Order: sequence, then C-alpha cells, then structure tokens
Amino acid sequence: MPPVSSPKRPRIRAFPSIVAFAFCASAAAQDTQWVQQWETAQRARPASLGWQGTIAPAGEPGTPMTIRGTVYESDGKTRAAGIIVFAHQTDRTGLYNLPRTPGWRLSGWAKTDPQGRFEFRTIRPEPYPSRSIPAHVHFTIEGPTLQRRWTPELRFADDPLVSEREKRASSAAGSFGWVRPVIVKNGTQVVEVNIRISEEGLF
Repeated sequence: MPPVSSPKRPRIRAFPSIVAFAFCASAAAQDTQWVQQWETAQRARPASLGWQGTIAPAGEPGTPMTIRGTVYESDGKTRAAGIIVFAHQTDRTGLYNLPRTPGWRLSGWAKTDPQGRFEFRTIRPEPYPSRSIPAHVHFTIEGPTLQRRWTPELRFADDPLVSEREKRASSAAGSFGWVRPVIVKNGTQVVEVNIRISEEGLF
C-alpha cells in the first residue's frame, strides 16, 4: 500500500471544467489501484441507504460540515432519483487513512430521493500535507441503469489554494461549477453542489 500521505486517486488533478474533467477521467480509468480501492470500499456499503449519509463519524476531530447536493440527468434539468452517491475525503490532517490502515477512512454513501437530493454530514477536509492541492471531496455515482463513474472534485471557494483559473472555470460552469461557496449555519459549514450525469468519468 502507498504511504498514508500519498493519495492514489487520479494522477492528474482535474480543474472543474469539462475538458480537464474528461482528461482526468481517462487517467483515472487507467489507475487500476484506485479502482481496486474503490471496489474494496464498496464492500462496506450498507444494504439500505437513505438520502442522508455520513462521511465522518460523530466525534471525528475537525470543523463540522454538511454537504447538500442534487443529482441531475444529462439535460441538467431533470432530477435523478435513486442514484447512489459515494464520497470520500481526507481528515483534518490531510490524510485518507491512518498508519497501517488501508483504504479511505472517511467515506460514506447516500441514495438520492425523488427530488434527486442527497446530503452528507462530515468534517471539512484539509489539503494533503504537501499543501499544493486544494482540499476537496471525491464523489462517484451509480444507479440501476447508470454505470459507475466519478465526478469532478468538490472544492471550496474560500480555500487559498484554489487558483483563479479554477474559480473562473467553475464560474463558467454555472450551477454545476465545482468550486463552491461555504456558508456557516449554527456553527456548521454548509456547502451545496449540483451533479450532472455525464458520459465522462466511467471506470
């Protein structure tokens, strides 16, 4: 296994733009170790899923965060029900796991409701120890008639590591941009994100 400080999901980091996403998706599809990690993680998927899920368990150190999302069909208008959303992220130290503990420690699932909504309770992730890549949350989606695929990474507009280029690309994507504002409600950071089903990101 790689060192806990060496993330293995895609070797090429995507900017939140269609072109970069497609390029990064191709790279990830060839990363067999990442796919194996994903498949291993899915063995822990609960038999029953609701539209609300948990990434970081109660008591996990860090700043509380709620991620609220909606999944749309490829037309960007029709809400997609029954889509399984899997998320994983780093902890407050910027690591995916603990020493001698393989896999993605902070991860969880939700299944979109009839309005295409999902929600995760978690903590705010921190950048990798190198602090060269912005903090982010990874998502994959799949469904009864939807082949598994991953989406661009959720990043945070108030993160100083997010470049102006990324912010411009996200802004150009409109409501489907992946650099999202963070607001605080009752001591919890809240982020809202929209996912549009695309043919890109298959793995």
